[in-house]
Amino acid sequence: MKISVAINTWNERTTIDLCLKALKGFADEVMVVDNGSMDGTPKLARGWIDKLNLCGEVQNIKEKNCYNIRMTALNACSGDWILMLDSTTILTNDLKTELLNHARNAGKTFCDVKSLNLIGDYKHYFRNRPFMAYHRIFLPKGFNYVPSIGRPTFRGSARIATNWAVNLSRVRPAWRCWYRGEPFDRRYYTRGNKKWANEANRQFKWINSSEYYDLIEYVETEEGKTFQDVKRIAPDWYLNQLRLEATPLEKHMVEKLPEVLLEELKNPRYKLIKEGEEIVGRHPEL
Repeated sequence: MKISVAINTWNERTTIDLCLKALKGFADEVMVVDNGSMDGTPKLARGWIDKLNLCGEVQNIKEKNCYNIRMTALNACSGDWILMLDSTTILTNDLKTELLNHARNAGKTFCDVKSLNLIGDYKHYFRNRPFMAYHRIFLPKGFNYVPSIGRPTFRGSARIATNWAVNLSRVRPAWRCWYRGEPFDRRYYTRGNKKWANEANRQFKWINSSEYYDLIEYVETEEGKTFQDVKRIAPDWYLNQLRLEATPLEKHMVEKLPEVLLEELKNPRYKLIKEGEEIVGRHPEL
């Protein structure tokens, strides 16, 4: 039984190594497809694949629809089972064991997985939504799907994983978080507010525009903010999000963190700075 992992990236130099390290001993094949990163993500991914002795490839394409990025990665995989990951998703040991057991015993049934939402560093979670919704990410070879914006819609029966992954999409450079924007806003998670969420999601609006093939160009033209403008304003915006949402991990969450994150905690690349109970910054960025 061969397990492949399909990963899509865009400016993920602070997460790609953690994602790949967690695949050691689980993945027989890793396919990374990068969508025009400016921060050296493809080179880092290639370096870590080699360093970890993983079998894999790194492709570079320029495509505005994340669906096409994901399908390029999925179609490059040759495994009997394929795990579709964002490069901000880190597998826990318990989840890896569960997925391997699922692959051995589940026939053609998909597996849906949820992720613990960290924010700021590796010791805090996103108060407003501790866990992401379940996503169908573990797929048998020959899966059925229909196209959609963002990710394919897979057709077939599925079981829900009892274990979870960790999501680091809110533990990234402030500017990278700012470009996505709306998932940090509490209104995004208010029932019945889907229309507002789509309008506030820069990435969603960019994908649906016909004129721009680059998110940074879209923001500069439509909002009048250059990349340098965003890098200047994003830290204060991000600090406000941290003060509103960053909550210390509960004991049961810490106990299930992936080994790669427990190792990261010994010398973390990101660490929240507090005065008393108030968050006043983040090392080394804020």
